[in-house]
Amino acid sequence: MSQASHTSEIKSPTFSTTPTWLNRARIISALAYILILIGYLIFIIVCIARYPSCERAPSTPWWFNSVFLRLSTRTLTFNDIQQKLNDYQSNFSLQALWLNPVMRLSAESNPLAWNDIEMNLGGESALMNLINKSHESDLRIIVDYPLNHLSIQSPKYLANDDSYFVWNDQGNLSNWVTVDNPQKSAWTYNNRKNSFYLHQFDRNSDAIDVNYRNNRVFKDVINSLSSWDTKYLFDGFNIQGISYAYEDYEYQNEDVNGSSRTRHLDEDYLLLARIKSEINPNKLLLLDSVDSLSTSNDQILTRYYGDENKSLGGVQIASINDYILTDAHSNNVTGIFHRYSQSIFFQRNQPLIWSSLSSNSQLNEAFFAACLFHVGVVAIDLERQGQQFTTDQLSRLRQISTFVRTLDVFRAGRIQQNILSDSKLLTIERARRGSRHHIIIINLSNTVREDKIELKEGNTNAVEVLLTNLANPGVKYETNALLDMTETIRLEPYEYIILRWSPSIDGLGIIF
Repeated sequence: MSQASHTSEIKSPTFSTTPTWLNRARIISALAYILILIGYLIFIIVCIARYPSCERAPSTPWWFNSVFLRLSTRTLTFNDIQQKLNDYQSNFSLQALWLNPVMRLSAESNPLAWNDIEMNLGGESALMNLINKSHESDLRIIVDYPLNHLSIQSPKYLANDDSYFVWNDQGNLSNWVTVDNPQKSAWTYNNRKNSFYLHQFDRNSDAIDVNYRNNRVFKDVINSLSSWDTKYLFDGFNIQGISYAYEDYEYQNEDVNGSSRTRHLDEDYLLLARIKSEINPNKLLLLDSVDSLSTSNDQILTRYYGDENKSLGGVQIASINDYILTDAHSNNVTGIFHRYSQSIFFQRNQPLIWSSLSSNSQLNEAFFAACLFHVGVVAIDLERQGQQFTTDQLSRLRQISTFVRTLDVFRAGRIQQNILSDSKLLTIERARRGSRHHIIIINLSNTVREDKIELKEGNTNAVEVLLTNLANPGVKYETNALLDMTETIRLEPYEYIILRWSPSIDGLGIIF
């Protein structure tokens, strides 16, 4: 039997013929590629971290973009107001109540004393309860503080404390007239003193201007404000009449070149700065609309905000007459916003108190909606506007108030206002890189207007309806509907629509 033979083939070992230098080059290339990927990843992370959508907007004061409810008459006691706090807060989504003076006043509404509380309103205990309850509900309390004059029924006047007031013993009467009646002299003769006293406010011949050049008056006002600040914990003061506090020392006639002998003197600004330095720096100071009367020079009014170097303090917000809505503006409300966009206040981003003297609820809703897209505070007068708004109108204003206070694009975004040349529709856009754009398109005229709106930035192919007061919005304008911006938008009088859309990702375009 023969045995099969198995032949085993022994393979010789195989050796690579690839050069060593090439292997090393491949390894180095792989490592370099990995390092590039790691660097690219780090670059992406840094870009995302630095992209504005990841940056928090700077902190803003409590009053910024707020709603104040103004109680402009003294028909409610402190207890009455306290009982209505919840209703006020739920109806208006407000941040502060703005009270009339709580000090004792004469029948003509002139102060009798700067430190005494009006007992008919409820007295000290009731005022403290109101302030405490408001603070518990996260509401602030602002109060009017008139400082230019007292009543001739005041104890100071009745005590013949003559140096406390402005008298003209020389008899050379200037041509100064009252604010209330430009046909009436601001000087009135007093038989007892055989002299004339100054009253820049007529008030049925009840007012008399105090003499701030008397150091006692200056100290009394400073101490009074400091007392209201520390004792009652008010959150802010509406300073009334600061522009009338000082007058020309020699009582010279007003001239025709526009400079005033009775208003906006350097001493007025210094008095305001001293007041600012004496109270808690966190307290709010307001400039009253009476101090911007008959003043067309914005440079004069902007000084009340303090100097740019902050060496002299001033108010945080101001009520400027040129931007207060009245029924006389009802046919040209856009004119208010046009003037504002040309003003130094807009250029310097100085907040305004936006208010209205109209009782037209449709007009007021549209006006306040537009104002909330600008910088400042909306002040709603309870009797003139608050009680005229419908439930739906209040609901819409609450929604707008909420997102302008909470969204970064309103707290720190750019403002672009435009009045369309053909339709006169007003548009106000808020934009911030990394945040969604918001725009309000509003018809502030009393006739139907329509126009096409051109959006220049962001993802304008996906524009969403956020809110509207259109009477018949239909499916096209319902909330969250996507709007075709190539189509014309038609608005009835005082109608508006608020849109939002995503920003472009130009900041990250290089990555992708």
